[in-house]
Amino acid sequence: MPEFSYKAANPGGELSSGRVSAADERQAASLLQRQGLIPLRILAFEENAAHAAVIDYASNQTRQPFKVPGKSLPALNEWYDRMPWRRAGVKELAGFAEDLGLLLKAGVPLNRALVILVELVEKPSFSRVMEGLREQVKEGSTFWEALRRYPRIFPPVFIGMVRAGESGGILDEALSRLALYLNGIRELKEFLVGAMIYPLILTLTTGASIIVLLAFVLPKFAAIFADMGVALPTATRLMLSGGNFMQEWWWALLLGAVMIIWGYRRFYHSPKGRLLIDRLKLRLPLFGAIFIKMDLARFFRTLGAMLASGVPILEALQVVGGVVSNKILEQKVAHLQEELRRGAVVSKVLAADPVFPSLAVHMVGVGEETGHLDEMLEKLAEMYDRELKVTIKALTSLFEPLVILFMGLVIGAIVVSMLMAIFSVNELGG
Repeated sequence: MPEFSYKAANPGGELSSGRVSAADERQAASLLQRQGLIPLRILAFEENAAHAAVIDYASNQTRQPFKVPGKSLPALNEWYDRMPWRRAGVKELAGFAEDLGLLLKAGVPLNRALVILVELVEKPSFSRVMEGLREQVKEGSTFWEALRRYPRIFPPVFIGMVRAGESGGILDEALSRLALYLNGIRELKEFLVGAMIYPLILTLTTGASIIVLLAFVLPKFAAIFADMGVALPTATRLMLSGGNFMQEWWWALLLGAVMIIWGYRRFYHSPKGRLLIDRLKLRLPLFGAIFIKMDLARFFRTLGAMLASGVPILEALQVVGGVVSNKILEQKVAHLQEELRRGAVVSKVLAADPVFPSLAVHMVGVGEETGHLDEMLEKLAEMYDRELKVTIKALTSLFEPLVILFMGLVIGAIVVSMLMAIFSVNELGG
């Protein structure tokens, strides 16, 4: 039978590791549970050995990257830990919530559970955060207040759900729901990145090929034709002029591109600019539907997860308003919050807004009538996730041949212009 290496904790919170023979990971977890252990990490032995070697090497090499003989440089180490690749992402937060919920459900005290997680966390910067959380909980702080001291690590959704779970005495359940919520976001994000990688590579390759032809290949032919002193066709002259312009003024083009990007970012971060751009995003053909579905899925998932954890709906909407990426939809969430304060019903407010589809409004109404609004919102989030994936797959399937066609037409036009020039030279020679 295959062997699995594991890390587990007993009900007293003591961490242990070893190997177990089992048919698969589920059977290995069952064997550990029969021994009174709480499985935290189970990996095939060969995979885990390589993983551990990488982690050991990384911790030895990067835990204190900036050192001088006899002392470290805390300021530089802190700056290094703030780099994007060093911060805890959605994957780390989901793993943290899942492991902590599992330990608490097994009866391990919060303080001891945080000690265990310090040893399991891979990123040194996140490990130091765990140590800080443990110290604050040990000093008598509530867990959600300890989390609130790290706003760059834990988003408001995380803190709000933990606060509700801690207040209601169901912190383990709140953490489990939080792990499901974060894993859902992570899966959607990974799908979007994976779906866009090939079209992005294809676009960059197309642009690079055209730039190389215009800036480096065509000028070589220009020198040959200039020595011959022949009159070139109009298409060839246009192509050669474009190549010469790119070769001589590349710095101006690059500077112009940087200025356009800088101007766009500056305009987007202004209140009026953000509203205008977000409004245009929703009206774009094809892409507008993607933006709407993406934010609706995020809105319904976040609101459903927070309601299921016991967060009051007005407080949940306050957090949800910061989760949606579109300013127009953020204003609609704020309007919904104001209407609910006046005693309105969620489904009635959503029905008056054309952004929310009628099916979603009816499902929200059914959830309100049956008292299972959180479940209906989670089902809506799953539905929009599926629709979003289908739409993106269809769009990428259409986009790829269009890019290839565009690349073929541009390169074909360049080649034809060169052939026309060559044929005209041959005719003069004849």
